[in-house]
Amino acid sequence: MADRGEEAALSGDEEPRLDLVLEGIWRLLRQGAGDRRHGFHLPSLATVRPNGAPAVRTLELRGFETAARRLWFHTDVRSRKLGEIPVEPRVALLFYDMAENTQLRADCVAAVHRHDRVADQQWSRLKLFERRDYLSEGPPGLPWGHAASGLPPDLETRRPRREESERGRINFAVIECRIQSLDWLYLSGAGNRRALFRWDEAGRLRSNWLLP
Repeated sequence: MADRGEEAALSGDEEPRLDLVLEGIWRLLRQGAGDRRHGFHLPSLATVRPNGAPAVRTLELRGFETAARRLWFHTDVRSRKLGEIPVEPRVALLFYDMAENTQLRADCVAAVHRHDRVADQQWSRLKLFERRDYLSEGPPGLPWGHAASGLPPDLETRRPRREESERGRINFAVIECRIQSLDWLYLSGAGNRRALFRWDEAGRLRSNWLLP
């Protein structure tokens, strides 16, 4: 279901309003960061491997700052994307919410936080069950002889104690994605709508409608 801003933007009674579309996008991103059941909570992040091939995976949206156009994600420092982003920080995000009939593609510049205030704050907010993910015995994607979680056997059936969860801090990192452009697509039986929003280096916004 479209929100009131999107309904007004798509209304045939007056000129379409790009500013209301952008307000609707910010709303969806805020909701996606705060609601695990929301369609925007699990976007796909695309990076470029060292050999030039694309790589894509699903991440959990952990935070969004509207004014700064920043998105936050958590990851294991041993994952391959942590080697890809410093080499090529330009990344792409794909969001889709079936309930809102909305697809959003975001071109971003990414940065990695490991041993700074940002990473410390994000780590402190993690529940013990979430911290367990960073206690695996090897890096994500490591070949293994059998199906396994990678966790120490005694942690597979319980949450770690707070003191033992701290061992995972060394494997924890935060990915910050600053939005450079947004390609918005609204799907409708009456005809799809599409718009592009771009920010220059000075933060000035340029927006226009596109054919879907």
